[in-house]
Amino acid sequence: MIHILKKGIEEKIGRKIKNRGDCELLSNAILDVLDIDLSYNTIRRFYGLAPSTKPNSKTLNTLALFIGYNSYLHFVQNYNSEDRKTLSQSVFKAINNFSDDEIILLIKNVKRSGDDFPSFVVILIRELLHNRNFKLINKIFNLKELAFASFSYSEVLFIGNSIGLLFRKNYYFDTDLLQNINFLQCVFLIFVDYSSINGYYGDWAAYINEHVKVKETKLFTAALLVFKKLLNNQKVTHSLNEEAFDTSIHPILNSRLLSVRIFTAKEHEILEVLHQYATIHKKKAGLIDYYFELVVSAILTKNMVVMKFIIEIVETDRRFEFYYQKKHLNSFYLMCAFYYKLINKKTKQKMYAKLFDIEETWFSYQDYLKLLHLVYLYADAKKTVVKNKMLDEYLILSKKLNYPYFSKTYLLNYFIA
Repeated sequence: MIHILKKGIEEKIGRKIKNRGDCELLSNAILDVLDIDLSYNTIRRFYGLAPSTKPNSKTLNTLALFIGYNSYLHFVQNYNSEDRKTLSQSVFKAINNFSDDEIILLIKNVKRSGDDFPSFVVILIRELLHNRNFKLINKIFNLKELAFASFSYSEVLFIGNSIGLLFRKNYYFDTDLLQNINFLQCVFLIFVDYSSINGYYGDWAAYINEHVKVKETKLFTAALLVFKKLLNNQKVTHSLNEEAFDTSIHPILNSRLLSVRIFTAKEHEILEVLHQYATIHKKKAGLIDYYFELVVSAILTKNMVVMKFIIEIVETDRRFEFYYQKKHLNSFYLMCAFYYKLINKKTKQKMYAKLFDIEETWFSYQDYLKLLHLVYLYADAKKTVVKNKMLDEYLILSKKLNYPYFSKTYLLNYFIA
């Protein structure tokens, strides 16, 4: 398991650990993220770059925590394939033989047992959706065992994205579930389905915005519904003006709210709004979380002022490469490729285009980002046959998503001054 842990760490920081400098960078990244001082010499020994000793539990726990697990034991449990098979068998047996109350009891027992509870929940919800047992799904998400705070960040990402995909394939509108706080926090707010804003996800957002009074959820759905208007070429209006400057809410939500503000800002106001935002969030200004949604919105609306501002903010703090979600970082790379193509700086354009990988984006964003990527690829292609291929792929995907904003004209004219 140690070699898998090493690989996970290298994937997290985006480089191989080969020398003392790499160890120092990792040590600094851990200090920034966890506020834990793990010396570079300890890391050198762990990677066999210095006379090695068996790593102690504190070192293993710290390194596992760095890549999103609660502890090294938690990391090991999540990679035990035999446990996963056992969990699947438990689920199938429960669905066929147990009453609802017995299934609830099983859930509580699995949570206490230390087994791979997130995988168990995903498998269980999949089977219940298949059997259309929606009432029990709502009961399960009402359990304290499904509370957001009871999971690590990596666990909730796994649960949210896995179950989110299941609901994409099984349109389901239940007013009880859409007011279930655990479901909202662990699924709806995690799997932000950009492929279905004109489908089930947009319907959910409209209902939740009207009926759920939790501050962050209401702000999120309000911002999403404004974005839906933009994608449908409708007039964008909103009352979200100061909310992006609220330091008490999640930074990605800040970035969504700032995007909405920028959509309707006059050109001469944009830089003032951006500087105000950066000043208020200055302690974390180098973190892409605070600009994540704005990155994608800047590409969509071809807002070069915003692109330039974000690039200058992010590039002043290169540490983000080490404590950053690589999937978020990918969107930044794509925006940079667009920006440097727009200003005709070919070396940087090619560098960032090469860094971007559509397969390393969140699945819920993938179709949407692929549309934008196809706009870039079409403009960058030299051969007519390649251009035609990109155009065909773009039109098929645009029709699938049904967002009028992504017209043929949008693709053809994006890089025309």
